[in-house]
Amino acid sequence: MPTSWNRVEAAARSIPLRDGLAARVADPLWALARQHQVGEFRGDDAAQPAAVRVAGTVVPLQSFRGLGVNGGKNSQPVPLADEPLEARVERTATPDFGGGSLNARVRAGARLTRQLRRSGFHPAADRLTEAYGTNRSGNGPVVEELVVDSGLARAAASLLADRGLDGLRLVGAPEVKVHDLITAALEDEGFEPDDVTKAIDLFDQWRKWCTEQHLVADPDTWDQERLEHRFSVAGAGPRGEVALEVPEHWGGHLDWYSFDISQDKNLLHGLKEARSETITATAVPTAVRYTGMPASRWWEFEDNTVHFGDLEAGPADLARLLVAEFATVYGDDWFVIPVTVPLSSLVEVATVDVIDNFDESLTVDSLAYHDSHTNWAKRPWRFFELTGDVLSNTHPSPWLLIPPAVTATTEGPAIEQVAFSRDEGANLAWGIERTIEGPLGRPIDRAAAWAAAHPPTHEPPPANRPVRPDSLEDEFWRYRLESTAPPWWVPLAPERIRANSAQVRLRRNRMDNWADLSGPGIGPHSQVLDPHRPLWIREEEVPKSGVRLERRWQLTRWHDGSVHLWLQRRKRPGRGDASSGVRWDLLDEPPAEDLP
Repeated sequence: MPTSWNRVEAAARSIPLRDGLAARVADPLWALARQHQVGEFRGDDAAQPAAVRVAGTVVPLQSFRGLGVNGGKNSQPVPLADEPLEARVERTATPDFGGGSLNARVRAGARLTRQLRRSGFHPAADRLTEAYGTNRSGNGPVVEELVVDSGLARAAASLLADRGLDGLRLVGAPEVKVHDLITAALEDEGFEPDDVTKAIDLFDQWRKWCTEQHLVADPDTWDQERLEHRFSVAGAGPRGEVALEVPEHWGGHLDWYSFDISQDKNLLHGLKEARSETITATAVPTAVRYTGMPASRWWEFEDNTVHFGDLEAGPADLARLLVAEFATVYGDDWFVIPVTVPLSSLVEVATVDVIDNFDESLTVDSLAYHDSHTNWAKRPWRFFELTGDVLSNTHPSPWLLIPPAVTATTEGPAIEQVAFSRDEGANLAWGIERTIEGPLGRPIDRAAAWAAAHPPTHEPPPANRPVRPDSLEDEFWRYRLESTAPPWWVPLAPERIRANSAQVRLRRNRMDNWADLSGPGIGPHSQVLDPHRPLWIREEEVPKSGVRLERRWQLTRWHDGSVHLWLQRRKRPGRGDASSGVRWDLLDEPPAEDLP
């Protein structure tokens, strides 16, 4: 009967690999055999690189576009290297509702009144405060009784609301109307026309500052339905525009792996002028070294700094065997060539010429380009390559992205935290407001605020309580349409996207029993669950594990020494299901009778 093979598998007699990697001094024949095995006797690797010349093309990123729900229409031709990309993407405009914006509104208005008073234009500052103050009923922000810090904090918030200049209302006012107001205030007091012009210039500079500080809306990158940022950047090279898209950014550090080269023509920014430049660098290559690396030759004596780590592999642990072989056999074949490239750019390496110590020159082609001729989609090694980057004869080397991203930031505490969770018992999803921003810009715990505004009452039972209930209603089972949930738990009810569609999305809703509650703190009060606009969230964005959405202040220093501050939205993984206790069609037992 002929013998046939079905499968050949590697079988290891022992798990540790240290014996196979060790070269015993007492066994010279074994050491010679290992030298022959790794090719040291062939002498074909005797040459070493002495210099490397690298030539390439740099395409600066010129344009930015937000792809949020309200964005995606206009591009901004801005120099992206002037500020961190995280600040440009994540910063939010000051909210235009609720007590959470009071601090920012008053601080912005105080900046203008301070500049006017320092210049001697007191009548203009008084007239603007009178017309656009925060104490105007129906127009200014409302200080709700959600402040639970102390009576002093509540008094400070009330003082701001009563005496401050509402910067957001003033920014949104017609420019001509404000100019006329300043002119009339100063002319009534006998100021010269030049002084009126200076006061108007101060107001115009202040309005520009508010726009730069994002007191008004910026091109939107936030996709409320997906609870994440979406944006794109672009640059124009010698072969046309290259657009990079970030389809989902949860907040935090941005790096090359966050970007994909877009093949969608609708996402092009329409850049016509190419701004590429050619770079050439010549450097001495440096061998790659790491802690614990073995000697490059077998006959070298190694000291105690050599450490292979935990080299233990089972019969099927081929990945660890490959790493061990790479480190011990091919580790000394890798070199580092420093090339300085500008920030916020795409870099394409055109040629790499290597000159060895025998004065021979060798041109190294792009390995990615050679692999692309076989099977581009199944290439095993694509490190630092952007998804969607297709190589060709005119584009032989992949793009290397150098994004204008920060390495570290100093972040403040979460001034707002909303948890999105599913409730299988109620067949709902919930937006749970754990923390919201208070009037003074400080976080307020919703549960603590509700408990402080509604203290429990402990009234003693009446002494002459009857044996039987007073009404017949109490003698029988009681039906309730729904049970109650905490008023800071906002329901997200499923809703069909279209009438004839099987797909659903989650829509912010309200509980019926909110009408029976009294006092402040009922319903949504956060910027995430904006109560002044309709809110829909895609169903897949609230998984079974849930998600958390936080707003934090971020501070960093840029490479030119400038300081950048922005308010960040950031999505984080949740902590599982949450049970609100909400049930429908309830039948409660009658109360027990007190027997004598």
